[in-house]
Amino acid sequence: MIVKIFVRTFPSKEDCELFESILETKWPNLLQTVKGVRFRAIKNPNTANVSVVVWEFPDKESMKSIEKLIQENIVKYVKTLSPKTVEFTGVVTQDLGELSFN
Repeated sequence: MIVKIFVRTFPSKEDCELFESILETKWPNLLQTVKGVRFRAIKNPNTANVSVVVWEFPDKESMKSIEKLIQENIVKYVKTLSPKTVEFTGVVTQDLGELSFN
């Protein structure tokens, strides 16, 4: 499994909320074209101007498909809102434990 993490720090809470609303609007439809991919947005109320997105891919081909969709559909908003972006991509080397929601 390949994981890609984006941490974007926006100048304001409002800019971050605008960007997150764009993701919420666009990704559900876009993800229908690429199977087996997981998208998670993470929010910390103490840092309301920071957006964290975690992607999980089964293989490089699906990651490349999503990267193309990001370039075609999301990058223009990133450029407009000008967040400071940190990006990390790697493969899962350990996956321990189990989640249970009782």
